[in-house]
Amino acid sequence: MNAQDVIFLEGLEVPCRVGCTVEERRVPQSLRVEVKLFCGSISRAAQNDSLEDTVDYRLGLDLISVLQNKEFLLIERVAEVLAAEALKVPIVEQVQITVRKRPPVQGMEIVGVQIMRSRA
Repeated sequence: MNAQDVIFLEGLEVPCRVGCTVEERRVPQSLRVEVKLFCGSISRAAQNDSLEDTVDYRLGLDLISVLQNKEFLLIERVAEVLAAEALKVPIVEQVQITVRKRPPVQGMEIVGVQIMRSRA
């Protein structure tokens, strides 16, 4: 893949019911999500000053809504669901998703997962 340009969404706060125990999933947790969208080129959008040729930042709202009213055992699954949603945007060739959460384990502040997925 020769994707060169990157659009990023940083600091997404995503409420999600995630965890291995029923207690963990009882109340939505605030996940911190970072998204990097690798696009072949966004120069056309820059030249035309056209939203149709780039990624609409409202994708962040789509990423939040795809997790609503669902439960997950693992943040790994959350990352996969987010990556699949991001890859629905035609200009996106590859996506990197980072999901962080506060663990239920004493002595750890943050745990997370980072994945890279490409259009099939």
